[in-house]
Amino acid sequence: MGVEVVTIAASLTVSVPEEVVETQVGYLPWVLGENLAGQVDTWVMEERTGYYPALDFFREQPEAVDPALLHLIDEVATFCAAYARRELRRRLSRVFSNVQIEQLQCTAYTMPKMRPNRSNGPMELAQHYAPDKLKMELLLSSIQKARFEGEERMALDKVSRFAREPFSTFQLNGAKLLEG
Repeated sequence: MGVEVVTIAASLTVSVPEEVVETQVGYLPWVLGENLAGQVDTWVMEERTGYYPALDFFREQPEAVDPALLHLIDEVATFCAAYARRELRRRLSRVFSNVQIEQLQCTAYTMPKMRPNRSNGPMELAQHYAPDKLKMELLLSSIQKARFEGEERMALDKVSRFAREPFSTFQLNGAKLLEG
């Protein structure tokens, strides 16, 4: 009887706890998100764009958004990414033979899904721009005696059980068994 290496691609979304960010970096992500959302909303209303641009758009618009605020957003996002990588590798390496983080993106850099002129738009925009939420794609390998039905579900259960604790929010978006 041989052994097989089984690889699962898993997708998840996590948020780093605010107290961890504040202790390590000195800023609360929601405060940064709220300040940025106020500046962006003001600019969007003045320019009548009809949508909220992605954060990178404002790097070329220093009159719209304070560049120092963008720098703080970057600093917190960088810390959160490093924290998530470190915690996931440390915790998941206990139950998987190999843990690779293929993609990691701070959701603050994505295009906001809300539109201007909505009653709760500025609040949603502030949550969107808070740099503590991350989307990730992982490759998780296990060495097993044989393949079996439900390997994806078992991998997701392991991820949830071992990796949930250090995050304030933790959402599993799915898993897929990779062939080969």
